[in-house]
Parts: sequence; C-alpha cells; structure tokens
Amino acid sequence: MTQLWRRRALRRIAPSGGIFASERGRPHLDGKKWYNRAMQVKKLRIVRSKEHERLFRALESSRVPGDLGRPVFGHTLDFLLRTQPLMDDLRAKHGPNFRLHLAGRPVVIIGGPDAVREVLLDRDKNFSSELGWKKSIGKLFARGLMLKDFDEHRADRRLMQMAFRNEAMRGYVDTMTAHINTAVGNWPRELKLYPALKQLTLDMASSIFLGLALGPESKAVDEAFVAAVNASIALVRSELPVFAYGRGMRGRRTLERFFATLIVERRKNPGADLLSELCRAKSEDGERFSDREISDHMIFLMMAAHDTTTSAMSSLVHLLLENPEWQERAREEVLARGPAPISWDDRSALPVLDRCFDEAIRLFPPVPYTSRQSLRDCTLAGFEIPADVLIAPAALVTHRLPEFWSSPDRFDPDRFSPERAEHTKHTHVYFPFGGGAHVCIGLHFARIQVKAVMHELLGRYRVVNPRGPRRPRSFKSVPMACPTDGLPVALERL
Repeated sequence: MTQLWRRRALRRIAPSGGIFASERGRPHLDGKKWYNRAMQVKKLRIVRSKEHERLFRALESSRVPGDLGRPVFGHTLDFLLRTQPLMDDLRAKHGPNFRLHLAGRPVVIIGGPDAVREVLLDRDKNFSSELGWKKSIGKLFARGLMLKDFDEHRADRRLMQMAFRNEAMRGYVDTMTAHINTAVGNWPRELKLYPALKQLTLDMASSIFLGLALGPESKAVDEAFVAAVNASIALVRSELPVFAYGRGMRGRRTLERFFATLIVERRKNPGADLLSELCRAKSEDGERFSDREISDHMIFLMMAAHDTTTSAMSSLVHLLLENPEWQERAREEVLARGPAPISWDDRSALPVLDRCFDEAIRLFPPVPYTSRQSLRDCTLAGFEIPADVLIAPAALVTHRLPEFWSSPDRFDPDRFSPERAEHTKHTHVYFPFGGGAHVCIGLHFARIQVKAVMHELLGRYRVVNPRGPRRPRSFKSVPMACPTDGLPVALERL
C-alpha cells in the first residue's frame, strides 16, 4: 500500500517524459531513492527547505525511528485531525521516542519518561523553550514566561511568583467562589457547557487577575484569546485577516491595546489583583517590570488561566458523563463535605474528585505537548540529535504508555489512589503541568479553581447527556483538548 501511494504521488509530479520518468512512464528508481528524489521537485519545496532536508537526513542517519508520513504533507493533517490515534499508532510502531514530518520540518516526539526528564530538567542547557515555541506562538504570545530561557526566565519567574504567594491566593479564591456560586446557580437546565465554563473562567480571571468585571468587553477579549490560540497551529503564516494566523495576530493587537490602558490605571491606583501585584513587583536589586513586559506576561497568564482550565474542566465533566458511577462517587463526597464554599485551605479536600481530575488530564492533557529546540548537537534517548531540531515531550504519548499505566485508555481514577499510585512509577511519567524550570506557575491555582467549580456543580445538579448515553462525543487534542460539539449537557437539580 505504501509503495502504491508513493507511485501515485510520483506520477502526479513526474508524468511520462518528466525528469524522473522512464520511456514507459514509470520511475527509474526503486523504493526510497525515487521517493526522496521526488521530494526535491520544485513544486514540493514549499513544504521542505534545504535546512530541513539536512535535519531529516541527520536524524535518519542517527537512526531516530520514524517515517515521512503522507506525500507532501507528511504527518501534518493527521496530527491536526486525529492527533491521539496518530500518536498511538506511531508509538506502537516505533516506540515512545520517534520523529514526525510536520509542516515541512522534522519534529522528534519524546514520550519515554527518561528522555522527558532529560529534556524538561535540561541540566546541560541543551534545549531552548523560547526557540521551541517561537514559530508557533512567538508572535501570538510574545515574551510570555514560556518563551524565555535560563537566567531571563528565572528572573521573571521569581518576580511573578510574588503574585502567587499564599496570602494573595487566599484572596483570589475568596473572590473566585463568589463568581462560581452566582454563575452555576443561574445556568439553564440545558446548555453547552464548554462555552459556559469558558465565560465563567474568563470572568474569574478578569476579577482576580485584573480587578474588574469585563462587561461588554468580555466578548471581544474572549474572541481575541480564541483567535490567538487557534492561530498557533495555522499552516499558513500570513497576517491577512482571511487566514487563521492573521485573525490571531489581530486578536493579539486587541489584547495589547486592552492591557496598555489597564496598566496605566493600575500604576496610578493599584488594587489587590494580580495585575497590581506585577506593577508593584520588585526584585532584590530593585528591578521592576516595564509596561510592555507586564502586558506580555498578562496576555499569556490570562490565556492559561481560562483556556487551559476550561479545557481541563470540560474533559473532567465529559468523563463523568461517560462514567456515571464516578460522578455519583464524587457527588457523595461533595455532599458529605457540605455547601460551604471551597477555600484555599481545602487544597487536600475531596480526594475522590482530585483523582477524577488527575485522570481526566492524563487522558486529555490541556497542553498535549511542550516544545523545545536543540541548541547544539547532543545525545538524547540514545540518539544523536543535531542542533536546531524541534523536540516535543508529549504527554499524549507518555500518559498512555502501557508499561506504566494499566489499561491506559480506560478512565480509572483509582490509579491515582495511594494504594496504586501509578503516577509515581517514574518522576516524569505524568506531567500535565509541564516540568522542570517551566512547570506551570499557576498549577495550584488551577487545581483549586477546578475543585471549586465542580464542588458547586455536583452539589447542585446531576449532569446528564441530553442526547442519550449512546451518542459519542469527540474531542480534539490540539492546540488544546476541547469538545468539538461544545459539550451539551442537561442539569437535573438534586
């Protein structure tokens, strides 16, 4: 079959009498030789540059397992449309570490936990997060914390960490629970839960991080974030508004104007919100963030605070719908605790709900992979990796390795129980929040936020599928996990 589509691809670009055709209209060369030659035809140069050809050859010579995927497009379309099945297929074929052909360049997927640990901890400073994310989100989320390396990243993170100290978090959670109580209590009996959760998390992020209610601006700000996130996987990198990338860049400019006005106001009249904390933040040497630095950090933080959290919650609700026995177990725990709002001191409360959440983001990690670029020739997972190669530690692979996870495709929250603790079999077999220096700065806030919303939702309603239990749902995995149908639900009051 492989030879058949390769032959068909060649005939389309090298007809009878063409440069690679024999007198009978068939290729002179067999197997890889004629296919690799065909890939040099000018028509295909749009997807593979000379530099990328060099990297392909270097990775092949170092015996990194993998293949070229489909003609011209490689694995790109499969990666966008059927991400998890593609990862499962390639992992079964090549092992946990393999190479892909994405958008004309090689990408090395890292799924083995030993190699994941080496990349995320990066003790030798071989891998750049800034360069790894630059092409996909470099302009969209410019100079956010994820796009900084080493000393610069450490300095900025230390300043930002002040905004996530315990005293500040207590106030954030108190503000958050008031929003949750009002919003969840006013939801209609049938709704699409994903956009409802997204609106709720945006409202909470606005109050906590910005110290304001967005009001009429809410729709424009949310659309700007959605456009920027979707643009991260755009194949056409044109800033014309007819393209997804162009709409994303327009969204970025909307956010820049929005935050520029707010920063001026918070410099004059600081409050108890995170934006004010960043305006006040000062290093031991007296260094402060500039207005542009604050804007860049806030755009990135606001995206993470509502987009990734919405992704995690929608995955959790989806799996509780598919597994009603676990929804009932979580509800019993919530009702036993009582109706009092979740506080910062409840981080260890509701262990059954915690296990359900951990399992949801194992199966549907909000950030399916992280991205690095090799800065120099190095050895990784036993392979010689040349400089300038994209390296992607992929939770989509690691979180489903059968040698670490029993029945890895099954929803089984008890795998996180103290008795089984499958996530502790290796330090880096589970990394939904990243790891190393770039571990998510707001992971504790995200966890308490999800717990507070689910406490209110499960304490009020039984959540059911209005279309019946046999109607399957589909989730896309990139750029972040989310339901393709908006997650319609019916809420039955208890």
